[in-house]
Parts: sequence; structure tokens; C-alpha cells
Amino acid sequence: MQSFEYIESGVLFNLVDPINFKNFRYTGKDFAKHGEVHTFIINYVDQYKETPSISTLSENYPTLDTSAQTLNYDYAVDQFKDQVVYRKIVNSIQSQKELLKDNPSKALSSIISTLGDVEIETDEDVSIYNDGTPARLEEWKERTKRRQMGDGLMGIPTPFTSFNNTGVGWMPGELIAMFARPTVGKTWMCVEAAATAVMNGYKTLLISTEMTISAISLRADVVLAKKMGYNFSHRALRNGDPIDEEQYMKFLKELNGRSLLVCDHIEGEATISIESIARLVRKHSPDFVVLDGIYLISSGDSKKAMWEQSHALFYGMKNLCISTNTAIWVSTQATREAANMFEPPRADQVAFGDALIRAADVAMAMCLIEDHDDKRLMQIQKYRDGVLPSEEYYLHWDVDCGIMYEDNEFELVGEDDDF
Repeated sequence: MQSFEYIESGVLFNLVDPINFKNFRYTGKDFAKHGEVHTFIINYVDQYKETPSISTLSENYPTLDTSAQTLNYDYAVDQFKDQVVYRKIVNSIQSQKELLKDNPSKALSSIISTLGDVEIETDEDVSIYNDGTPARLEEWKERTKRRQMGDGLMGIPTPFTSFNNTGVGWMPGELIAMFARPTVGKTWMCVEAAATAVMNGYKTLLISTEMTISAISLRADVVLAKKMGYNFSHRALRNGDPIDEEQYMKFLKELNGRSLLVCDHIEGEATISIESIARLVRKHSPDFVVLDGIYLISSGDSKKAMWEQSHALFYGMKNLCISTNTAIWVSTQATREAANMFEPPRADQVAFGDALIRAADVAMAMCLIEDHDDKRLMQIQKYRDGVLPSEEYYLHWDVDCGIMYEDNEFELVGEDDDF
């Protein structure tokens, strides 16, 4: 059996991977010997905004077992969890030794109660509301620090100025839903949401059920290029028309390394399912997920009625947001009942029922604006937390150049006015 020092060393060496560090749920108090190393890693990240190297850990803490550097992270964490549970059980029993001598029956009841607490503490599906520590106060301080140090947002920046001005943004665990009739621009809006997050340093997974990676990447090129100071035409890129090749090459080289992952299928599966999306999220640990076309996602049970399938799918997506602590944006279609392309679809006109709106934290409907091809109207039909200054926002819309933004200067007035 491998020693606890070896397992702890393996866990700590694996935490130099930012993804592992981000998802590690234990604290320094859970280590039997190397808790100070875990504290060192946290302080290092706070100071330098990156995890320390293995050599840095080895140099500062020579007591770490260097032979554990190649230990598989998942295996190491599983073993570490068992060790934590073992120590908690032993400590729970030992803490009742004196009582056990004087009153065995009372000691037994106390031990059973304490072991129940251990089971809750180590259960990954539930969390104790309040364990007596100021954890949520510290989380609030961290959010305050992020607002002061960064762009004033606690969450992921959105494509909408009015949303960002609330100081919130897309928060971890939120489901954001957008719906519209075909050809209004749902996919472009998905790309804009993903590009906004990427440009602000958030790792983003963009999943398209309607377009190939090649097609969605061309759209992302145009939108990201515009945000980076370049100017390309989507039409030219798609049709092979003349472009500034030198500028395109420069853009692609500068773009290399930005945190955008694109997916249009799951290997070995005929259709993308919520289970396969969950695997992708857990594998790549994105900060933000954008899913274009949730109505084409497999619900996993074709024998159920359509409304039951959609209910399971949409609430399953919300559960995925919560279980992975990830903000997820999804788009879907409005039904043919929303025949007027110049009016925002209602909640009861969402394809396959309104379960998506009920499950979502934010729900938005988009439509065209008559006689203004370069504009769109975004109507906020649900905003779970907080208050927005308005329920409707106009967007400037020139997707061929990658331009989509909230246009606060536009006013829709009489038909006789010139614009």
C-alpha cells in the first residue's frame, strides 16, 4: 500500500496544472503532513496569477516525495479522499475515548452522529450549509477584489453593456437561454457571447449542433478579429474572395493560444447528448459553455413524449450548470406561431415548450427590426437575480464585419424618419 506522504506529494505535484488546481476541493487542513505546501500554492497563485512549477515545489519543500511526480491525478485524488475519510473516522472515534469509558451508550450515540457528519463532509453531491467557518465571507471578499482589480464584474463579461453595468455578468452555475426565429441571428449571437468571454481571458467551449467546426470557426474569426483590431469580411472568407492575406496570417498567429474550444460532434456518437456535453465540461473545465441549438441535443429517451424529453433536457442542462459550477449559454428556436419576425417571440412560443425558460436564470428573445437590417431587438423575458434598467435593448448588427453591440443611441420612431 502506498504511503500517505507519497499520495499527498502526488496530489500536490499535480496541482501545478491550473485545471487540477481550480477543481481541487480540499483545503490545507485535509493534509496529514503537507498542508503548508497546499497553502504555498494558493498564495503563489494569488501573487503571480499562475501555479508554481514542480521544480519550485521541490526546491521549497524537499520533504515532498519526488517519485510521485508522475502519479495519475485522478488516482491520486481518489486515494487522498480515502485517506481523508480514514483520518476523520479515526479522529471521530478517538475524540470520544474518555466518554466511552464513562458512558458507552452515550459515546456510541455521539460517535454515530459524528460519523454521519463525516459522511456529509466527504459526499461530493451535497454540501454543508454552514460548517462554522467564514467561507462565504471570504468568497464575497474575493468577488469584491475581482471587481476592484478587473473590469468591475464578478462574473463573465456579457455582450451587453447594460448587463455588465450591473457589476454581475454571467455567474458560475447560471443557465442563459436565448431564442428566436430562424435567420434572425442566433448563431452569430452565440459566437459573440463566446468571443466576449474569450477576449476577457475565460476558457470557453463553443458547441454547435447546426454548423461544422470549419463554418463556426470562420464566424469566430471575423468576430474575434474585430475585437483585436483587424477587419475581415465573413462573406470574403467564406466565398474565397480577395482578402489581406498578410493581415489574416498575422491575426491567426496572434490568436493562437486563446482559450476557445470548438465542437460540432462527439466521437463515437451519432448525436450530441447532454451526457456527452457533461463529459466535455468535466474533461476540459471551461469557465463558460456556449451551446448553439439545444433543441437538436439528444435527451436520451425517445420513447417519452416530446414535452417530457425537452423537460428532462432543459432541466438536465441546468443541473449541469450547478454540478460543474459553470455558466452555460444555450440558443433555441421559436415555433412557427411566432410568425411575426419583427416581434420578440413569447415564452410559450419556444420550441418544445417553455421548460427551457423555466429552468433558465436569464431568458432572452431576439427579433428583427423592420426597415433596419443593421439592427436587432433583444427582449429580456427573465432575469432571476437583480434588476436591469430596461427589458428591451437594441443591438447594432453588421455580422459580415463581426460587429454586434448594444446600441444605446438608436431609437425606433416613426416610419417617416430618416436614419
